[in-house]
Amino acid sequence: MNKEKSGRLAGLIMLGFFLSLSFFSCKKDGPTKAVISVVDSINRPVQGAQVILWQDTAVNKTNGVASDLRVVKTSDAAGKAEFEFQLEAFLNIDVIYNADTSRSFIRLKEHETVNKTVVISL
Repeated sequence: MNKEKSGRLAGLIMLGFFLSLSFFSCKKDGPTKAVISVVDSINRPVQGAQVILWQDTAVNKTNGVASDLRVVKTSDAAGKAEFEFQLEAFLNIDVIYNADTSRSFIRLKEHETVNKTVVISL
């Protein structure tokens, strides 16, 4: 009977160990990032484009306040603009270069880097 109890105890300890591993391994750490790549119609990077990420439809259900998120960055020599946020979201993208404009959207996933390429006609 003593062997049976110690076998059950060992089984419960192993089960608890594996459950705790699976619980903690699912949690991701790190920032929520959006990397927007701006390219022209033949896939060359566009430096100096204004990249705007904004949200217009999110309303807090508790207090009724609408989101006024609007972040602007300029694409670098590789045509990239990188943004960092705390939470996941659906965001609109506007890219402006000289007189040309392109629009898209991106879905950010919490603690992940999401890449999006936007083509702008030059």
